[in-house]
Amino acid sequence: MDTAERLFAERGIEAVSLRTINAEAGYSVAALHYHFGTRDGLIRALLERAQPPIFACREQMLIELRAHAEPALERVVAALVRPLSMELIEKGAAGANRLRFLMRLYFDRSPYMADIREQSLKVFQPLLHRALPQLDERILRRRWVLAGELAGHALTNVREHMGIGASAQLRPSELEHFLRELVSFITGGLRAPH
Repeated sequence: MDTAERLFAERGIEAVSLRTINAEAGYSVAALHYHFGTRDGLIRALLERAQPPIFACREQMLIELRAHAEPALERVVAALVRPLSMELIEKGAAGANRLRFLMRLYFDRSPYMADIREQSLKVFQPLLHRALPQLDERILRRRWVLAGELAGHALTNVREHMGIGASAQLRPSELEHFLRELVSFITGGLRAPH
């Protein structure tokens, strides 16, 4: 599954066949067909593995935010950004590949992620309305979509943004500094005058 995530992230979903993944991973030609049936089955299994930890972390952060009448915008943005970054330190290259895979689906407007985009907006919308009451629905939606895309792009390219080589270890303190800067930047964009 790690090989599939990496190849899908690098080349795109449509450019990678089950045969290619089997060959790269050193499996027999029929291995993935046996376990997942189709490429669609494999992608769904990859999503079932990747998304629950992100959603659980995010939900924990959102529970705390929902308790506040006027949630701090920085904390709302952090609930978007931080869950996406969880595995960058914990799993190293495999975590980075997982995030790239998810973001590839997102950026390619894959039907696998269409519901996720809408669900994310529904989850964050009440908090955003309370944190940014001066913005109308249309502007708030557009800015939040941009915030999500910026967060995903920045985190999938965190090494480049920080000037760290592909083989160098990403230190927790460096990632923490980057996350604070990213949250601050996105928060500023959301607050910008209309």
